[in-house]
Amino acid sequence: MLARTIRSLSGPVALTAILVAVHGTPASAAWPNDPTVNVPVCTATNYQVEPSAISDGAGGMIVTWGDLRSGTSDVYAQRISAAGVPLWTANGVAVCSATGDQANPVLVSDGAGGAIITWGDSRSGVSDIYAQRLNANGVTQWTANGVALCTAAADQSHPEITTDGSGGAIVGWADTRNATGPDIYVRRINSAGAPQWTVNGVLVCNAADFQGNVVLATDNAGGALVAWIDLRNGTDYNIYVQRVSSTGLPTGTANGASVCILVGNQTQLRGISDGAGGLILAWQDSRTGTEYDIYAQRISSTLVGL
Repeated sequence: MLARTIRSLSGPVALTAILVAVHGTPASAAWPNDPTVNVPVCTATNYQVEPSAISDGAGGMIVTWGDLRSGTSDVYAQRISAAGVPLWTANGVAVCSATGDQANPVLVSDGAGGAIITWGDSRSGVSDIYAQRLNANGVTQWTANGVALCTAAADQSHPEITTDGSGGAIVGWADTRNATGPDIYVRRINSAGAPQWTVNGVLVCNAADFQGNVVLATDNAGGALVAWIDLRNGTDYNIYVQRVSSTGLPTGTANGASVCILVGNQTQLRGISDGAGGLILAWQDSRTGTEYDIYAQRISSTLVGL
């Protein structure tokens, strides 16, 4: 579903533009020093929301966001140089302006100064998963309005993305095609925009009840580690992880290996690559029963806690 975009529009603070503030590095000498003056990335009419950004590999960044200038939510992107200068079309390049809403865009470097962007897309009437590649000049490289990664029944939403190490990407998402509740699926797309692996995605976990809040990291071998929060016990949200190989095969225990299965809820999962084919996770944790604390765990490429 497109709930995150809706919440962004109905919250107490309305976001009307995307702005960037960068402080105090040698590469940012040309950026404004006045905290009341920032670099406008997009000031088009209506709302621009939920920015997501990566390094451009040259001291600047590439940012994508949800954009309602057309009256429905589309996906736009912009590149900002190390000097704070927008490099692409004023107010952003249209990544997808198909009918319906496109929401929750996230991106990863393509390894060549551009980016691969993925999002949830309701052009069909339900939320599916699409992706697009932009080169270093902001020119779309794949099918106009994106390549479909999953158009299965019901809703697929809240994608996350990591590199495949070869100019393509691996995308994971929450998926309600099955009656058991949201499950986890992933799919690879190569540098030319051709989807790989099983049509509509490789099943990572279809345990009972809820799975969501997907986190991905490259395994440095063309595959990915995939982590998520999981309500299979019916009581508490716990954390599980799986590795999917470069050929799209889950390599660990069916439905994932446990990272944390304590009483209480483990939620708001975040993660990064450890640079060695593994994954480092952090989350909020109510194991004490009285408050939330923050915990972390490193997972190897063989799904062992380190």
